[in-house]
Amino acid sequence: MKESPREEGLLVRAELLQWAKEFSQRMVGVVRLEDGVLLLEVDSQCAGAINTVLVKKGVRVNELPKETTAERPIA
Repeated sequence: MKESPREEGLLVRAELLQWAKEFSQRMVGVVRLEDGVLLLEVDSQCAGAINTVLVKKGVRVNELPKETTAERPIA
């Protein structure tokens, strides 16, 4: 079975989630907000840079784990 090109992403749990969404969209472009968590379609190696930018912009990042499609609940 062929894998899709975007199998990974990052979950962002943060205070000031709307700010986190706005800043993240400027950095990675593809952002979804689901159940109070941002889902960023970006390589997990970008986590440190994304965290740094969000914190500098005043967002308190509580969690920034790697997320894979296998972990996503099937709707």
